[in-house]
Amino acid sequence: MKLLDLCTTIWGSAEIREASPLIEVARHCLYLPYAGGQAWGLFAEDGQPVNRAIDFREGIFVPSDQILTTRLTAATVDDVAPDGVYIYGGRINPHFGHFLVNTLSRYWAVTKIRSPNTKILYHGSGNPEDWFRIPFVATAFSMLGLLPRDFVSFDKPVRVRSVVVPGTSLEEQHAGYRAYADLCRGIGDRIRSMGEFEQNKRPIYYSKTRLRSAVGVISNEMEIETVLREAGVEIIYPETLSFDDQVRLMSSREQILGSAGSFLHASIFCPPRKITCLNVTEQINSNYTLIDTLAGNSATYHYPPEIKLSNSKEGFLTVRYLPDAGSVARELLGLLDA
Repeated sequence: MKLLDLCTTIWGSAEIREASPLIEVARHCLYLPYAGGQAWGLFAEDGQPVNRAIDFREGIFVPSDQILTTRLTAATVDDVAPDGVYIYGGRINPHFGHFLVNTLSRYWAVTKIRSPNTKILYHGSGNPEDWFRIPFVATAFSMLGLLPRDFVSFDKPVRVRSVVVPGTSLEEQHAGYRAYADLCRGIGDRIRSMGEFEQNKRPIYYSKTRLRSAVGVISNEMEIETVLREAGVEIIYPETLSFDDQVRLMSSREQILGSAGSFLHASIFCPPRKITCLNVTEQINSNYTLIDTLAGNSATYHYPPEIKLSNSKEGFLTVRYLPDAGSVARELLGLLDA
């Protein structure tokens, strides 16, 4: 009896754009500091939002914690940012998946348009010193020649004379640009050049069994893990690896297995991979489709119709239980040989 259905539809859209994103210079604009659930972002003199600075989802939806209406205008804000030109770096989101999709994607042009003293104007909680303690953030930014001192924000509304706003090169669940693939492949090339790794034909399975928090988890994933391990698949816990090691590991293996998760986004830094994904919904989140296409991956997503929602678990948004998980694992193994 077949336990897995091939996913054939996506949630969102997945347009690939060859031309680079547009870059806009916003002059005499307003910077409103990050405040979740309130008005924050870049605004024109009259208080209208600078659209290119917004991370729309599906091309139309504003981030859930951002409000784009304000009564402030240039005439009502007295404070002025130190003179000079800034580059807008968007919101810094230190969650692995959101960092790759929403944050890093805005930095596709930074090495081309930035002079050594140009500051990156950002939104977000925390401070640059804190982010640079997160390995994947530190690695990605340092590969672009950026250090904590290069970032700046303000804790109150200010007028800014000039901000260069690169459009994002990955529009969440909407569109991906070749510029994003070039950016990430360049970072991946530098990571691979800085450490040794060997090609290995042994498949790997990315497990969530050791995660303490995640968007979603399969409560009995250990049963899948056991069957795959006994079949010779290497079990990987990505949270135990540095970002550099994740990129080198994924680059060394052609066959990648796992349930859908942000670990898959690391493939954008690697040569084309074959990905066989256990998808817990019938539709594929189009972010995966965008990254697979830009990375050149051969990827298939498979949904087990018998999967069920389970009791909630602290730290996890959604918990699911997979009946006959061992048989599902054996069917996944069969897909590797297909």
